[in-house]
Amino acid sequence: MLIIGLGNAGCNISELFKKHKQYQVELLDEDKGIKKCGSVEEYDEINYKPRKKAVKSATEGILFVCGSGKISGATLRVLEGLKHVKMTVVYIVPDLEQCSNLEHRRHKVHFGILQQYARCGSIDELLVLDNKKIADFVGYGTVLKYYDNVNHYIYSVIHTLNYCNNVKPDFDTRHKIKDISKISTLGWGIFGEKEEKMFFSLDNITETSYIININEDELNNDITVMPTVQAMVKDNKSLNRETSFGIWSTEEEKSYFYIKHYTHIIQGEE
Repeated sequence: MLIIGLGNAGCNISELFKKHKQYQVELLDEDKGIKKCGSVEEYDEINYKPRKKAVKSATEGILFVCGSGKISGATLRVLEGLKHVKMTVVYIVPDLEQCSNLEHRRHKVHFGILQQYARCGSIDELLVLDNKKIADFVGYGTVLKYYDNVNHYIYSVIHTLNYCNNVKPDFDTRHKIKDISKISTLGWGIFGEKEEKMFFSLDNITETSYIININEDELNNDITVMPTVQAMVKDNKSLNRETSFGIWSTEEEKSYFYIKHYTHIIQGEE
């Protein structure tokens, strides 16, 4: 799978995938695969052409980008150069409390445009993650490594989901997500507990998929696992969301789940 990091935040997350041989990682930043420009508008006019053979031959990929920086203006140009690849964009919402007014405006414009691209099918999926919500969950690092915890958690979640997508589950009821449901986010929870930590406040959720990881001993011996899963699904369906799940065994001591919510409704519009 192709992993593209665009800009400082995108590159820091993408760098973490290099330890796995199944990923081809391409880092794009100022004067690193993309020439340095003075404005968003200039970045929006670059001509990005993949140079590496592995990038040119890729069929599926993920692009990580945070929308507050100038270089985020190159996102559409990079995607145009990857039209041959089935691309998911992981959009990192910046900490808006710490953004300047200019960074805030850049985010609003880039986020809106990428949602429209997802809606029209130019992007296979727009997965939205909020930096602050994840930091509130996993904690910030030191001054020099402020976002390391957040970046590592995003990498870990995406890698785990890629694993689950490529390994047959022990039990599977997952439905095919509708073609129009292109905007998504993720959440996490301890299995058996009702609380879900959401990583973006997604409005108008229409579909949900649970990725459930159950401790091997519980999977073999605990007869309450399936009723618990069914109760989770029933609660979510009561909110008028099409809901399904898959179960995988894990060697982790505690069982847990990821939840992926989808919608076709543009976020952030008045």
